[in-house]
Amino acid sequence: MPVRLVSHEELPHPLNGYRLIERLGRGGFGEVWKIEAPGGMLKAAKFVFGDLDAMDEDSRPAEQELKALERVKLIRHPYILTLEQFRVIDGQLIIVMELADRNLWDRFRECRGQGLPGIPRDELLRYMEEAAEGLDLMNNHYQIQHLDVKPQNLFLLFSHIKVADFGLAKVLEGVRATVTGGVTPVYAAPETFEGWVSRFSDQYSLAIVFQELLTGARPFTGSNTRQLLMQHINGTPDLSALPLADRAIVGRALSKRPDDRWPSCTELVRALKTSGLPPPPPTPTPAQTQPEPPGRPRRAVPGSGAPTMPAAAGHALADSIQVTRVAGGAGQLGGAAAPGLTPPPTQLPPLIKPGGSPAYTPLPALVPPSPSGGRLVPPGSAALNPAQTLNRPVVMPTGRMGSMGIAPPERSGDGALFPALVVALGHTGRRVVEQLKRIITDRHGAAERVPHVRILHIDTDPGAGGADGSDPAGLTVREVVPARLNRSTHYMQRDGLPPVEQWMPTGSLYQLPRNPGPAAGVRAFGRLALFDHYRAVAQRVRQEIETFLTDDPLHQADKATSLGLRTNRPRAYVIAGLAGGTGSGMFLDVAYLLRHELRQVGYLRPEVVGVFFVPRAEVTSPRNAALANTYAALAELHHFQSKRTRYQTVFDKSEAPVTDGEPPFARVMIAQLPKSADEAAARPITGATARALFHELLTPTGRVADEGRDVYCRAYPTDAPTCQTYGLFRLSWPRPEVLAAATRRLAQRQLQRWTGKDAAHLREHIAAWLGQQWADRNLAFDAVVEALQGAARAALREDPERVFDAFIDPLRTRTPSGGRMDATSACSVLDQLIKLVGKPDIENDPQTGTLHAAMSRKFDELVKETEGHVSVMAATFLEVPQYRLPGAEEAVRQIAERLKVQVDALEGVRADLDREVRTVYARLFSAIGSLGGTGLGAMASRKANAAEVLDHLRAYPRKRLQLHTLDLALSVFRKLLGNAPEYLREINFCRSTLGEMHAALGAAGGPGGAPDAPGKLILPDGCKGLDDAADLFLAGIAPEDLLAFDQALQRDITRKFRGLGNVCLKPLEKGPPLRELLLKKAREFLDAKLDHSDAAAVFFRSRTENGTAQPLLGEAFEEASPELIPNVFPRPYEMVVFGTPPGPDGDRLQELAKQVLPETEFVGAPLPDDICFYREYPQLKLADLPQLGEYAREAYQQMVAGGAFPHARTDVPWQLPIT
Repeated sequence: MPVRLVSHEELPHPLNGYRLIERLGRGGFGEVWKIEAPGGMLKAAKFVFGDLDAMDEDSRPAEQELKALERVKLIRHPYILTLEQFRVIDGQLIIVMELADRNLWDRFRECRGQGLPGIPRDELLRYMEEAAEGLDLMNNHYQIQHLDVKPQNLFLLFSHIKVADFGLAKVLEGVRATVTGGVTPVYAAPETFEGWVSRFSDQYSLAIVFQELLTGARPFTGSNTRQLLMQHINGTPDLSALPLADRAIVGRALSKRPDDRWPSCTELVRALKTSGLPPPPPTPTPAQTQPEPPGRPRRAVPGSGAPTMPAAAGHALADSIQVTRVAGGAGQLGGAAAPGLTPPPTQLPPLIKPGGSPAYTPLPALVPPSPSGGRLVPPGSAALNPAQTLNRPVVMPTGRMGSMGIAPPERSGDGALFPALVVALGHTGRRVVEQLKRIITDRHGAAERVPHVRILHIDTDPGAGGADGSDPAGLTVREVVPARLNRSTHYMQRDGLPPVEQWMPTGSLYQLPRNPGPAAGVRAFGRLALFDHYRAVAQRVRQEIETFLTDDPLHQADKATSLGLRTNRPRAYVIAGLAGGTGSGMFLDVAYLLRHELRQVGYLRPEVVGVFFVPRAEVTSPRNAALANTYAALAELHHFQSKRTRYQTVFDKSEAPVTDGEPPFARVMIAQLPKSADEAAARPITGATARALFHELLTPTGRVADEGRDVYCRAYPTDAPTCQTYGLFRLSWPRPEVLAAATRRLAQRQLQRWTGKDAAHLREHIAAWLGQQWADRNLAFDAVVEALQGAARAALREDPERVFDAFIDPLRTRTPSGGRMDATSACSVLDQLIKLVGKPDIENDPQTGTLHAAMSRKFDELVKETEGHVSVMAATFLEVPQYRLPGAEEAVRQIAERLKVQVDALEGVRADLDREVRTVYARLFSAIGSLGGTGLGAMASRKANAAEVLDHLRAYPRKRLQLHTLDLALSVFRKLLGNAPEYLREINFCRSTLGEMHAALGAAGGPGGAPDAPGKLILPDGCKGLDDAADLFLAGIAPEDLLAFDQALQRDITRKFRGLGNVCLKPLEKGPPLRELLLKKAREFLDAKLDHSDAAAVFFRSRTENGTAQPLLGEAFEEASPELIPNVFPRPYEMVVFGTPPGPDGDRLQELAKQVLPETEFVGAPLPDDICFYREYPQLKLADLPQLGEYAREAYQQMVAGGAFPHARTDVPWQLPIT
């Protein structure tokens, strides 16, 4: 019996002198007590559950612990808890050990109580280092794995680690050992769930312990053992709580394959200790410090031999861009140079030739040649290469910068890529970034492939949120920052929020409803929401800026696009509609916040670009609140762009005010929305903006436009606030869109094939396969009977019939001289036979017999074995291309049909055999009764009765055993037949899961609807749209190619998910990854088959024959005209960029455009996938916009007269622009 555990009692012999003090804890294997040892020293004692003397199942924990103690009792190390002794007293294992102060879980809870996320990093790494040393000692010198590494088993003694509780420790045999159970599923390595151990198992557990104690979040969050098991074996760890530098390190330690982990626990901790250190500053090579030689060839666009900047002979702007590039400005983003460094313009041939409309203003020369032919600004000059990051000694470190680091040294190249943070505000901003993500997804497969482009969406709308994952191009939860409004009392009571009454219009705070929705056109509410959610917004902005401090995103994007590096200097974009409340109310503050955060990490001249949408300001437009809001927003923009006031705002009492004396935006782009409020009517405008942003971020055309704009603005500097209006028109062979549409269609058709129901063509193949499997898996009746009979033989260790005969044979030897057979002896033999085979059900107390019990145990094994075989057979076809769910369903039907035929046949046989058993048993009793008769007649028939008794005694046990066997075999087949409906339900569940995935792909839609920007598609003959082109393309794919695709896809499914069935059983966890895999593989398969001709080649193929090439180019140019054109004279300068695919066809198209547009100068630019005219007024005065004109001012004054205040804040003395 276990030792009695009562405080202050002494332990029994041989632990006399040890006295119990108090219980410290209780776990699954035992209790731990604080005890006093002889001499007054304090120790700990563990009393392990289980009676070692009983040797039953309850004793397993104690036996396991005792074996582990034998392995570790000789290990001595400063970081391993010392074992004093262990004894077995009255069958209970008692372990006396060193007493620690507390464990790491206690320390973790203490830190959480202090408001920390976990144990401070430096302190925790010290603990981890000591624990790793102890674990590595056990592994390297003793080949022992602890197998229960968790915070509760890592004790602290004078602030040093003591690894304890080796109850599960295993000796490795080579590199493996078996697991007998008891591991803690939260921290257990995946291999332990499969019954074996590697030398890296403890490292896996230690990595989980590190993340949990540092962040308070575990990488696997299952709520029960089954969920944890599946997550450890198949799931991806959630490392988002860890610092970026730690994620790859911990991720390696959590590899599913043990050999992929770190060589030791110490190596893991060493990597974690060095991950937080700043990298040493790189030493520039001579090649990096020297200006690029003028003769160096430019970077070529992938797939062509054409340079990034095609020559445009006779075009002053193109020549100026080339000179600027040679002068050293190749890596710069947009931004005006200092006026004093720009040479005065002189007269050169105009950009737009005279002879056209007198409203066009000729452009003087941008870069005049010097008499000596030298450059006006030498290479390397600060004018063309301004410092873009602060020198490290200049940056004043802050607490936040300690974790984020500072901006890396500037690097530039001749490519197109640069880091960009796109911040969308409100509903209009969201529409633009959703279209931008769609374009990126269609062009590059997934937005994640270009991680240097980061997107954030801020909205006051309570319904705004991240996509559910059904649309791969939708905004994710991480990309959405909710900024919902609250009741007025919230803003007067919230800690940390500066007093909002200082800047909000009087009384406006109390206009908030009890259940606020979006800002509803009140600009002050939009700004209020930003203040209220400042911490969340600032945190997300800082996280995104943090990604720009390494080159990894640019390297990944370059690997995916081959576009090359332009610069590692980031640019931020703020996208908003100015007519509403959310974006219009917070756009200026967001811009200054972005500038502030970029400066905080060392970017000297942060560049923020504003992209704004305004309503029409015409006499036919209503003077409504939208126009008044727009006027107020533009007036505020004009105010700060003019540097009339130094910006200063306190967002949070705990942080210093944000102050800035510079304009919020380096550049402002403005687009005009249509009169209709219908979202579909605005889609071409927002789509044109999304396409322009895509060109700017991810094509060489954006670089050319930036350079052209900068050349003009340097030639004509102005102090007045300016903006750009723009328009574009595409003539596109929409290969990416056709590929995307075909990808979705192929994925949907693949799911349709998988979930179909027509299996007529599969029936014969499945029947032949099942016949072979039935024999190979011993599912035939004869095989089942043989297994049951084998169990009977094993129970008797002899053939049952020989045992029956051994009981009966003594009755055969009785003779008249040696004795006669009497009823008593016959009944004695019958009783022995009944003990073996039992009695029929005709009596009130039927007995089954010992053989039936042995065969029943075998029956249980057979049921499990055969159910496993049948379930495997039913599920096999899920993983076989061409079969899938139709094949699995047909297999289950045929299996059920086989089993039903077998059961029907056996039930008749069983009924006959049962009657025979009952008859033989009844006759046997009658014959035995006749043996007791007296008289001459009875004596005469005694011999005949004895013979009958012997015959029945011989027949009864045999038939009774046959009936047992038949009953159990029949039960096996009935059990299997009863499972068939469950298999069909599981198949239908899989069909439902895959059907939902099919519906999600359909709901995600594609580019088959209205175009995302103004333009025309160049499609094959007979195709009216993208859907037709995608269907035509798919119709040409051979069936054998589709089969090969399905087979390759199945290999990926097996490797990543362990089968399609596993995905169907866990749709929430594995459904989205499967959908992503299906789309990815479908895209790769189709990409190799879709025509790779560029748009220019397709254009000439389709348009030259019918003579429509020239009119179509002229139409495209006219349609690209910006929608918003100020009514000023002379008409402002217009920049035209004509993007064409690089190569001979693109060059030919450039020449054709010169013929079609002889009066227009344009700059040629490489655009791999499109033909596009981009037209822009690069330097319009803000005050010249009609939205700041008299009509808009009247709408503003009308709103003020009505008692409303259209401005976002009242603490700035706004100066309305003079128009």
